[in-house]
Amino acid sequence: MRLITSHLNTDFDSIACMVAMQKMYPDAVICPPGTVSRRVKDFLNRHGHLWRMGKPSKIPLDQVTLMVVVDTRARSRLGPFAALVGRRDVEIHVYDHHPPTIDDIPADKVFYEPVGATSSIMVERLLKKGMRVTPEEATLLAMGIYEDTGALTYASTTREDIAAIARLLDMGADLSMVLPRIEATMPANERRLLDALAENGEEAYINGAKVFLTWADQEEYVDCRSVLIHKLRDYCEAQVTIAAVRHGSMTSLIARSAPGIMDVGKFLVRWGGGGHPQAGSASVLDSDPMALAAEVKKQLASAIAPLEKVDAVMTSPVRAISPDTSVADAYRIMLRFGYGAMPVVNSSDRTVIGGVAGIMTRKDLDKAHLHGFDRASVSEFMTEGVITLPAEASVNEAHRMLAVFDFEGLPVLSDGRLVGMVTRADLLRALYQSHRFSENKGADGLLPEERYHIWREPVKDQLEASFDLSVVSLLRRVGEKARALGMRAYLVGGAVRDILTGKKNVDIDISLEGDAEEFIRRWDDPRCRSVVHGRYKTGTLIWEDGFKIDIATARREFYEYAAAMPEVLSDSLKQDLGRRDFTVNAMAISLSEDDWGTLMDFYGGRRDLREDVLRVMHNLSFVDDPSRVLRGVRFEQRLGMSFEDNTLRLLNSALRGGLLGKLSGPRVKMELEIDFSEANPAKVAVRMRDLGVWEALFPGLRFTGSVSNKMRRLRRILQFLKKGRVVFRGDEWLTYLAALLSESPLEVRSLAMDRINLTPSERRVLEAAIAAPTRLRPFFASTQAKRACSEVYLFLKAYSPVSLAYCLACEDKRGAGHWIAHHLTVLSATKCALTGGDLRAMGYAPGPWIGDMLETLRLEHMDGKLTSREDEVEFVKDNLIMSRS
Repeated sequence: MRLITSHLNTDFDSIACMVAMQKMYPDAVICPPGTVSRRVKDFLNRHGHLWRMGKPSKIPLDQVTLMVVVDTRARSRLGPFAALVGRRDVEIHVYDHHPPTIDDIPADKVFYEPVGATSSIMVERLLKKGMRVTPEEATLLAMGIYEDTGALTYASTTREDIAAIARLLDMGADLSMVLPRIEATMPANERRLLDALAENGEEAYINGAKVFLTWADQEEYVDCRSVLIHKLRDYCEAQVTIAAVRHGSMTSLIARSAPGIMDVGKFLVRWGGGGHPQAGSASVLDSDPMALAAEVKKQLASAIAPLEKVDAVMTSPVRAISPDTSVADAYRIMLRFGYGAMPVVNSSDRTVIGGVAGIMTRKDLDKAHLHGFDRASVSEFMTEGVITLPAEASVNEAHRMLAVFDFEGLPVLSDGRLVGMVTRADLLRALYQSHRFSENKGADGLLPEERYHIWREPVKDQLEASFDLSVVSLLRRVGEKARALGMRAYLVGGAVRDILTGKKNVDIDISLEGDAEEFIRRWDDPRCRSVVHGRYKTGTLIWEDGFKIDIATARREFYEYAAAMPEVLSDSLKQDLGRRDFTVNAMAISLSEDDWGTLMDFYGGRRDLREDVLRVMHNLSFVDDPSRVLRGVRFEQRLGMSFEDNTLRLLNSALRGGLLGKLSGPRVKMELEIDFSEANPAKVAVRMRDLGVWEALFPGLRFTGSVSNKMRRLRRILQFLKKGRVVFRGDEWLTYLAALLSESPLEVRSLAMDRINLTPSERRVLEAAIAAPTRLRPFFASTQAKRACSEVYLFLKAYSPVSLAYCLACEDKRGAGHWIAHHLTVLSATKCALTGGDLRAMGYAPGPWIGDMLETLRLEHMDGKLTSREDEVEFVKDNLIMSRS
């Protein structure tokens, strides 16, 4: 596919050149990159049917092979098509009359001539190629030349521009249509008013919207004041523009607003005016324009709909470097924390106050490092004169500035203090709203909560319905205590995920924007005790009834190498959530009173939860912590989700790279214990087989159909045995491990046990379980008469519940399976009525014989020979010689 485009805010010169260029590239599609100027839009509404033009949203960028750019050579002005620059499979041709800039597109072909308008270049090329130009096209090209040369009056006008107009006249251009449609000149009185409005203007951010407010006091009446307001709005790129202009005794109040920001007509009613939502005016008698502008400003906060502000989406706290930081140190910091850019400040305190001297990007550091400048200071390579953004600005304003100025990120200031950085990644997450429900949208197409917060959602009702009243009350206490200590508390982790899906979760994890250790020390409740883990800035509150809450400082973790234990630094909630494994586990619910029950979803977890997609947080997640492979499979099966395509690719890459082999034995063992404690361990195990996880963990392991069948049977068997109150003492996961290793060679089994650091007792239990079916079969295969229950009990009592549960999964013969189950649930639980104390009370001397007698009584009960206490007393009297103590 071939594409012809130009710059943002497309003017007549751009449109004319694109139309002309299509003659030279007849199979190419014309598509402006975004908005067009107001006059061009009016023109296209009348005459646009003459030329077929596409919309940026309809252009499949992955299919573009050639991009022709006219009337600009700056990458930052291409809007969405800037993404095509630098792609090896896209050829780029540039036709422009502007001189070179530092932002030049690296084009394959550049056609540049220093003339007043690019349209003049097009006229010359069309004539040389002998191409026919229609009168409508000639008129459009004339508009482009007249607009860019000020009707041939600007100093930049050349002989070529004048000659091009002459040639266009020959082609049928209608100059009578040109001047009324272009902004070529301005009368002196309009210029004076425009200058006054610009000089008196004030820019402010109100509820996130960029507002330009101005006034003027003119003796001479100017008729086209509305046109001037449009000029000011376009020049300042403000979302709301309001001017108070006095002439004589009457002051005109003129207002314009971008769609969805405020209702201008409704706002002006209080001054006797009106209009429609985007434009309106009012006339106020005997009013000072400066005072009127000040009055208007006070009323704007209640009229402008709140927008999501930069301070809600920025990366904070921000880490900065000083101008004298070496390239090597800056490179290490950026690599350590995964930054793409860092602000350079002149303050000795690198995280607080100071003028922003510039921005240092990873790309520039890569080049400096490549050329051997590691010892040089970053001041020699940073981008100076960087633009900053106030924390009160809207996310849309940040998006506009990043698109226009092509920075990796913008420093955010509040009262002259560096408080954060807003990056491209921040904005992509903020602007992507497809995870919101489409129902209940208002006239502006947004949900009620979207008008205020892009990634916040009230889930108060779900939160309170998920826990008992006592737990809800406790969570409120946590939020209040955090506020009293100057902190903020959030419910995080799997509990949030389960609240949103309506599942119960007793694991409560709290993340604090503050010091968790201090919070735990200051928690005053005699009914609970506390445990603090200083290295990871975490701790636990444990109540007398066993209920507990895990509390952690919101933190960022850095992994020095793959599979390493993380280094921990305090950070914001956003960064704390960003260090987690999957987006569905990276959400939080505020416990503060001012926004109790508000979901904080910075990374699209809510969307992925609705779409049943398991998405990794970042591309190096499995490298940082390969155990996330095991957790990911577990979550996928437990939650009924599917790995997102890129996540599955990264998982497979981690397996091929041998990263699971770098996990320590205790970590693998811990994950396997959890996997085999799931509701359906067989599903998890089969999925791990299909992905190649078992082979990566235990090379040579054989996971056959027999293994999966045993695991499926074990699920039902263990449920049955637990109902029968069989006690495993926490070792039941070993039954699944026995099934997993059962078909593998002895050396593979031995290495697997070594790999996960089984304790000697666990190893004995596991080896006995795997060997048990072979040892038990001869006993049950015997053809002798029906066995007594006591005989079966005496034979099986040497085997642990783990071994016998595994035998049940292996045993196909109903007889053996019946006896094993009967032994575990009935025979092992058999008790006699008499106790050792009873025997001593009967006059028998104490000694080891008492235990033997009680065991004999049990065996007699098993065989049905004894059925009551009286039977037991008679049996003792008949089988023991009386010996008085």
